[in-house]
Amino acid sequence: MNFEIICRRGQSYLVRQDGVYKMVSLTTGTYSESAEPGVFLKLGYFEDVERPEATVLEGIAVILADPDARTAVI
Repeated sequence: MNFEIICRRGQSYLVRQDGVYKMVSLTTGTYSESAEPGVFLKLGYFEDVERPEATVLEGIAVILADPDARTAVI
């Protein structure tokens, strides 16, 4: 799966995949998507992610591969 991690907030990661921004929650196993990253960034404090762990990358890939994991298109 091809995606780029932009930043994180706790156990939620803002990723870009095919020009769409997705907020992926490893805690709930769901994601929301939007064409604009500002929809998610207005939530508050985010941290940079320089080298994500392999388990994080795998978790995000599994969630994004599941069409039932999408909760909203904003």
